[in-house]
Amino acid sequence: MELCEIFARYGLDVIAITIANTAVYLLSKRTVLKNKPRVATVLAYVLGGIIYAFYKSIADGNALFALENLTAVTERGLCIGTLTMLLSAAADKFNGGGGASAAVSAVIQALDGVVDEQNARGLAEEIISAAEKLDGAALKEAISAAVEKYGGTCDEALYLILSETAQMLALSKDTDQLSGQN
Repeated sequence: MELCEIFARYGLDVIAITIANTAVYLLSKRTVLKNKPRVATVLAYVLGGIIYAFYKSIADGNALFALENLTAVTERGLCIGTLTMLLSAAADKFNGGGGASAAVSAVIQALDGVVDEQNARGLAEEIISAAEKLDGAALKEAISAAVEKYGGTCDEALYLILSETAQMLALSKDTDQLSGQN
């Protein structure tokens, strides 16, 4: 996906919030939440939604925007969280991290603390593969089985984050492949 496509799909407001959210995520992951990677990951998604709701409330002049548009706020919060994981994976690569694809790297970031490091890549690839074929409850069951297979545990919030992240990344991977064929 090209930079102009990302701006067109998500909007400049979401991109700006994602950059701020990524800075907070990386800072908290390396300092306060150093030993709690799951909390840092969930925080990236929750904080993304909160910042977006606050921004839209001010931009629209409606203090109740988040309550009136809960679905839109939740969707954009998940988008911001996913983009935060992608951006932090890119930042880790830039700083000498691994060479995995962007989608797998983003899921590996979300899996921090769920499974040990040597199993994270295999689990992330399995989750992305499942997201390309499944959705909804079937995807959640596939992720649950994969996490158990690799010896990890997740709570419901993390299953939701993993399934939404994997679906968005699989969708953008499909879009990249289609645009590459043209």
